Amino acid sequence: MSFYLKSLTSLEKEIIEELEKLYIYDCHEHLPPESERLLREPDAFTLFSHYCQHDLYTAGMDKGTMKKILWQAGDIDWKWKKFKPFYEKMKHTSYCRAAHITMEKFYGEKTLNSKTVHSVTERIKAANKKGLYDNVLNGTCKIITSINCDGPLDDTHNGRIRQTIRTVDELCSYEQIQKQLGSEKPVCSVDDILQACEKLVVNAKKRGAVGVKFMAFYIDGATKEDAAATLKSLCSDHSLHLPRRNPLNEYVLTFMMRTAHKYGLVCCMHTGYWNDYRELSPSNLLPFIIENQDVKIDLYHAGYPYLREAIMLGKVWPNVKMNMCWTYLISQRFAFDALDEMIEMLPDNKIFGFGGDYYVVEKVFGHLIMARETIARVLAKKITEKTLTEKRALEIAKKMLYDNPKEFYGLKDFDCTF
Repeated sequence: MSFYLKSLTSLEKEIIEELEKLYIYDCHEHLPPESERLLREPDAFTLFSHYCQHDLYTAGMDKGTMKKILWQAGDIDWKWKKFKPFYEKMKHTSYCRAAHITMEKFYGEKTLNSKTVHSVTERIKAANKKGLYDNVLNGTCKIITSINCDGPLDDTHNGRIRQTIRTVDELCSYEQIQKQLGSEKPVCSVDDILQACEKLVVNAKKRGAVGVKFMAFYIDGATKEDAAATLKSLCSDHSLHLPRRNPLNEYVLTFMMRTAHKYGLVCCMHTGYWNDYRELSPSNLLPFIIENQDVKIDLYHAGYPYLREAIMLGKVWPNVKMNMCWTYLISQRFAFDALDEMIEMLPDNKIFGFGGDYYVVEKVFGHLIMARETIARVLAKKITEKTLTEKRALEIAKKMLYDNPKEFYGLKDFDCTF
């Protein structure tokens, strides 16, 4: 229990012990192939890249310095000198806590300083060898399969990783259209775009993908005629750049969602937190869901900060599932409140309990520790309130972490001895 909060009650600790026995499905990652990771030269600062970089940036670190520290090889003492003032400002955040848990588990240090930065660097370099992913994901985290975004479709890690692809979107200029479609010939019609999109989905399905990832942009009811008029404007003026809320982008979004369903793929919907999060409220999807109640929708990040908009979709529509990926990293307080309310409102087949959402593989463990903590605290609260028995609480936990994603994505168990 050394990685967990010291303030946990005896009941919360008992639940965590039960959660640690479970083999689970990991419902969202951004992992590059292990072979790519092994070609890199990681150091202590690698652990403070994905997500921590946002806290470093908002604390005041300029992007040029950040790039040199987090993603380029260089003098460790120089890096530490530049890193330290911003680290001091953000090392209490949830993003940083996951990094610290990870660093302690795999590399033996609880925090960075002028000495530990060198010992962690030596240890992470020594561990950067074949078998790293199996050691972290399967051996340490007891993850049966990770559903992954951004990796090559043939990177299945012997079936332990299942890929999703990104949709064609952000069709806001002629240049973006050509780039998104990878077309050498000029795109002349909406049908050209739709044919290319369907071909993308068919290829993904043939190569074992399980889903298509979308952004939950506005859906205003754009028709094919609206999309054609927008495309004509963009083709006529290559300097024109439209907002993402435009009829062409919307029409392709809804076509791709129906096409994903046609070929048996899940629509993985990024909602809420990211850049202009106002564009990504889960409620944007309501017009599509009302008309397409058979399309399987995995609602990422519990809609943060639009939690109740997300829960309402899960509450009303059978085809919408709630995914807690990333949430414990954003804020454990938020994740606690979200799960507490979801369990009160939703049937037990509606929630996916964990997705690491990382491209640094070791940090999946740090996030999982925080997830188990939060799930245990919520369930202990329900047990103490006598709204759940301990047996029922553990049934719900197993549903969230194992049964629900397995069933929804059609996943298969492997020999869980690793």
